[in-house]
Amino acid sequence: MKDFDAALTWSSFEQHRAAAKTPRAIRNFETVVKHSKAEVEADLDTIFETLVDEPNYYDYGVVVGAGDTGPKGMAAVRKNYETMVQNGSYVIESRKDKVIVDDTRLVSEGSFRQVLNAEAAKAQNLVPDDATGFFLVTARTAVFWEFDDDGRALGETRYVVPQKIEPLDEADLPAHYPAHLRSTPAESAR
Repeated sequence: MKDFDAALTWSSFEQHRAAAKTPRAIRNFETVVKHSKAEVEADLDTIFETLVDEPNYYDYGVVVGAGDTGPKGMAAVRKNYETMVQNGSYVIESRKDKVIVDDTRLVSEGSFRQVLNAEAAKAQNLVPDDATGFFLVTARTAVFWEFDDDGRALGETRYVVPQKIEPLDEADLPAHYPAHLRSTPAESAR
């Protein structure tokens, strides 16, 4: 999948940098950029540096047909991110169309694509129980962040509206998709 660019998950914030008008707003903006980059690079240590000691996530629409499925507390948040690394669901491309930031919060809205293996897609109620292979989820998202006085995120509140899920041939997986989840080695030129 040549047009999949995980770097957009953090680089698409840059066009909105001018929205951060004060030193605190700039710090909050930079925290989210750092966190977003760490997410798609599966850099758990950096992710946790950007969060308060006991973050809470509120996820609506991540699991189809469920209410809030976000992890609460550091142990649950850590387990969530470890699962994402293990099952490859950190392979995300998120383009930020709108960003609002001030001294206490940041809100982003945009398009989202995520590569999921069948097991991860089943866990989100996106595919039937007999599904196999890989899937590309396309969605719209709005993410709300709040920050403590040190600029660490209290967590995230995410609203995800899936628009499409389609099968993805293994040969079309992004080059950085985890090798341990592939049945064949990735081609070097993709």
